[in-house]
Amino acid sequence: MQLILIGGGQRSGTTLLQTLLAHALGSPNLPEAHILSDILAAYKRAKQFGNKTSFFYPTHDSLQTFFRSFAERHVADITARSKPGTLVLKDPNFVLTLDETAVLFPGAIRIVCMRDPRDIAASFVQIGQRQNETKPSKYERRDILFISNKILASYQPLLAAVPPGIVIVRYEDLASDPKACLQALGRDTGLKLSLDGIEDAAWLDAPVRHQAAWISELEGAKPSPASIGSFKRMLLGEEVAIVQRVCQPIMSQFAYTPTDDVEPGRWGRIGRFFRLR
Repeated sequence: MQLILIGGGQRSGTTLLQTLLAHALGSPNLPEAHILSDILAAYKRAKQFGNKTSFFYPTHDSLQTFFRSFAERHVADITARSKPGTLVLKDPNFVLTLDETAVLFPGAIRIVCMRDPRDIAASFVQIGQRQNETKPSKYERRDILFISNKILASYQPLLAAVPPGIVIVRYEDLASDPKACLQALGRDTGLKLSLDGIEDAAWLDAPVRHQAAWISELEGAKPSPASIGSFKRMLLGEEVAIVQRVCQPIMSQFAYTPTDDVEPGRWGRIGRFFRLR
């Protein structure tokens, strides 16, 4: 069985890509794979705290064997009924455990969804607008600095260099021309994709995908480029400047051109914050 794991920043198109790939491969379309993501994160943490871990697993090989059996058992449980030829799983946090995935599932195809950080920030702001909580979240309060740092942290594993074997899928390409994007993905990975009816791929029921406030108006419909460049209508110039400054490493490495129509003098206290850094 071929295992495909999709990660990336939240709001970067992981759900859309999983939906389309599952359709193209005849694979079951499943909810976010939080259990497998947690297993991989636990393996990463165990390695980081080797002074403690060594009391339970004295060698790296014994630790690796434990987590491999743990992760493989979980995947076997998922596939026990349908026994698919290909399994497509997604969790944004897979991007944080790329090395661990390569060790535990050396044959897996690892995909990272990339999206303009400014549009990701705009999507978080939209979540805040849909929320109605007693205690306002950072999204409701439009805490752009928090959101920007969250985006930067998501892609940190890619900033020094994209690890070997990682396939990058840009949201902009997937939403604008899903068939061409998936054809390129098929060439890069060797996957044999059936793209007939790809734009009418069946989505999981909304409550299984996300909490209500996290469901955008584009989900459940055909892929659409409507949200590309949404930051231009959703974010203030000052907010765009913050995202561009914090997420500059992402934008530079993955060729997202910053807008230069925000004068530093207009940043107010935010500008002063950056000048003091």
